[in-house]
Amino acid sequence: MQARALTTGLLLMLSSLAQANIKIEFDYSYDTAGFFTSQGKSVLGAAAAAFETRFADSLAAIDSAGGNDFAIRFFDPANPFAPDIILSQQDFATDVIRVYVGAANLGSSTLGLGGPGGYSCGGFGTFCTDAISRGQGTVTGGGATDFALWGGNISFSNTASWYFGTDASGITPGQSDFYSVAIHELAHVLGFGTADSFSNLVGGGMFNGPTTGAVVLHDDDSHWAAGTMSLVSGNAQEAAMNPTILKGTRKYFTDLDYAAMQDIGWQVTPVPEAETWAMLLAGLGLVGLAARSRKR
Repeated sequence: MQARALTTGLLLMLSSLAQANIKIEFDYSYDTAGFFTSQGKSVLGAAAAAFETRFADSLAAIDSAGGNDFAIRFFDPANPFAPDIILSQQDFATDVIRVYVGAANLGSSTLGLGGPGGYSCGGFGTFCTDAISRGQGTVTGGGATDFALWGGNISFSNTASWYFGTDASGITPGQSDFYSVAIHELAHVLGFGTADSFSNLVGGGMFNGPTTGAVVLHDDDSHWAAGTMSLVSGNAQEAAMNPTILKGTRKYFTDLDYAAMQDIGWQVTPVPEAETWAMLLAGLGLVGLAARSRKR
């Protein structure tokens, strides 16, 4: 990478980050098998940046103290089929979303499993209401038009042949692209197919969003129908939130995918050009539902 491209990528990253607020922090405490090397962590961070640089929401802090107790519940990323993990007296800084990640044997056809975590809350005054909404609008129930979360969890397949790189041209036909799967599962964590505000726009096998228009859904009502197409900087691409991805290919989050996130309540800002995003990844050296599944 030439020095000029590195500088350009860095400046564009800083410019994009200035427009957005959320910060996705990954917790590797339950990565007991050591699935995540520094390379995998870097690519996961690149996938998170696709949302961090676009979502301008301001999420209120959650501060458990004394009789105010915000407890979180999530599946073990190293064993998603075991009893849930519950952690009490949890704190979250302003704008921070925490995602627990790890890897497990998910079966022969599933590359990832992820979604927002659960919670229980007890306290005084408006503590629980504020903790659940994090300063957003109506985020639960049949009237939900917005979405807020403390975070969630993702388990990746530990049996897949993964490509942990940023240059899509390096993916071989037999590999599954980790970046593509990570961005897909993060979208489930952030409410695609999992938020009440998503469910409230679903009917008759369609997602009916004010920005997306009517879009046909997969029969699980949590993904676009297979083969749904959209655009990335004017170029046609199969949508990231389709239920499948071919080995040897990469998907970026498309205009349609972002439009759905806007419709469920996220404040989505304009995006850098696709080639700019590619330079950003390379220039920064990023090489190395609950419980919706990602298929090969």
